[in-house]
Amino acid sequence: MDFKEAEEYLGRRARFGIKPGLERIRLLLSLLGDPQLEFPSIHITGTNGKTSTARMVASILGVGGRKVGRYTSPHLQSVTERICVDGRPVTEREFASLLERVIPAVEETDARTGDPLTYFEVTTAMAFLHFARRKVDVGVIEVGLGGRWDATNLLMSQVQVITGVAFDHTAELGDTLERIAFEKAGIIKGGSAVISAVAHPGALKVIAAACKERGSELKLYGRDFQLIYQLTYGVETERIGQVLGIRGLLREYADLFLPLLGEHQGVNAACAVAACEAFAGSPAVLSADEVAAGLRRVTSPGRLEVVSLHPLVILDGAHNPEGAFRLAQVIRNDLDYEKLVLVLGILEDKDMRRMLKILLPLADTVVFTQSREERAAPARRLARLAREMGYEGVVVEDIGEAVRFARTLASVSDMVCVTGSLYTVGEAREALGLRPE
Repeated sequence: MDFKEAEEYLGRRARFGIKPGLERIRLLLSLLGDPQLEFPSIHITGTNGKTSTARMVASILGVGGRKVGRYTSPHLQSVTERICVDGRPVTEREFASLLERVIPAVEETDARTGDPLTYFEVTTAMAFLHFARRKVDVGVIEVGLGGRWDATNLLMSQVQVITGVAFDHTAELGDTLERIAFEKAGIIKGGSAVISAVAHPGALKVIAAACKERGSELKLYGRDFQLIYQLTYGVETERIGQVLGIRGLLREYADLFLPLLGEHQGVNAACAVAACEAFAGSPAVLSADEVAAGLRRVTSPGRLEVVSLHPLVILDGAHNPEGAFRLAQVIRNDLDYEKLVLVLGILEDKDMRRMLKILLPLADTVVFTQSREERAAPARRLARLAREMGYEGVVVEDIGEAVRFARTLASVSDMVCVTGSLYTVGEAREALGLRPE
């Protein structure tokens, strides 16, 4: 099997969508020898910030010579991005070989359950198998959706992280923050450490109750660890990012440079540091220098990613109202520019009106576009919704053409922001010639 054949095989699995339940993945992993039990792990969920936090955790833990596996989703450009060891995605050849290895177990699982495995379930099994075979010292695993019924939830993780709770995927997770928190709290394991930045009282009550029931220790942002200070470097410094002071679980850290923008990324960094400290268990096992070096070298493609300075071009996969609000905060407070050209492509199953209400007032010019993802809202529909709200824009359906057109509209002192979904951002990265990472 070559990589193209592997992509086609998984593509056929995509039609099975998202299905709750752990029966299928439990059988599949059992047939593979339960590889998820062969390495210690940190499990990460939350409505927003999961991938950035996972990348920070993996980067910090990798500094001291540990072999770190990282599993995140969705990917931006290549499915190989989902499965990484020591910060490097598997090669296309490795990916195809992994899939070829699991297919017999996949087919047997399908036959025995009569309920075909999904795309995500298969890639999750592939990641666990790869990490076990590579004998990683720790797996940093991001939940795909929710937590309780997520395919990743057969881990016996030592540390769980719940970055935050907001409205998204309400059809699957529930229409109250308490219900969504219940689903995310499903990853909490007995006797573990739980790191959380959840602030909503009702959601926090649900998480605290789950911790008490399972004998886990809850460590909260603002109570047990926190940001002490946060200073942003603007584009005029040619050094994009922020300097943080963090009070962790084990010590205080001063002047940590994080090459990512946004107040929310500072909170994600505090959660990542606390998660690493909880996993290490002792200051002697995780040095302050490791934390500083890990944060300094972290990348998070498609999350307020700066890909050009003159003009300033930013890619951000804000895919729900909370993500759009955080992006708007950064645009208003942290960036210097004269005019904003907004390139916007949103998925149809998102709260498009609320996202438009947040983002459109920021822009001088709007270019509506759409990704190749089948759930993408037609660009012309976005333009009609915007017109109903009193905003005009240009429709350029192909994302590559939309990005190129937007750059022709921007002077060296202007900003182009591409956002609306991770699929939009992934295709923009591809059009700009950026490599998957």
